[in-house]
Order: sequence, then C-alpha cells, then structure tokens
Amino acid sequence: MKKSVSIVITVYNRENYLAAAIKSVLAQTWSDLELLIWDDGSTDRSVEIASSMPSKINASES
Repeated sequence: MKKSVSIVITVYNRENYLAAAIKSVLAQTWSDLELLIWDDGSTDRSVEIASSMPSKINASES
C-alpha cells in the first residue's frame, strides 16, 4: 500500500539536528506517511542516529 505523503530529509553532517527533525516528523498527527532519510556521505554520526530510530524509517546512504 502506498503512503499518501512522503517526507524526505537530506543529511550531510547534521547529527546535532537530525534526531529532533525525525521526532518532529513522527509526532505529526497525519499517520499515512513515509519518512525517507538520505545521507550524502556524512562523516559524523548522522547515519548512526538515523539507523537507531524506529524501523518504519527508511535511511539510505549515497
């Protein structure tokens, strides 16, 4: 089943903001959504933070 809303967060070395951004999306009242996180080769903990979130998040590295 397709989701009606797709939210994409692009990331490059934003470990200080990523968890808050993800939590903000997941706190929305609209439940028919997918959250895609696209990392562009971060050298900080961005990928680790995204991967530690609930499994309904799709995190990808380029």
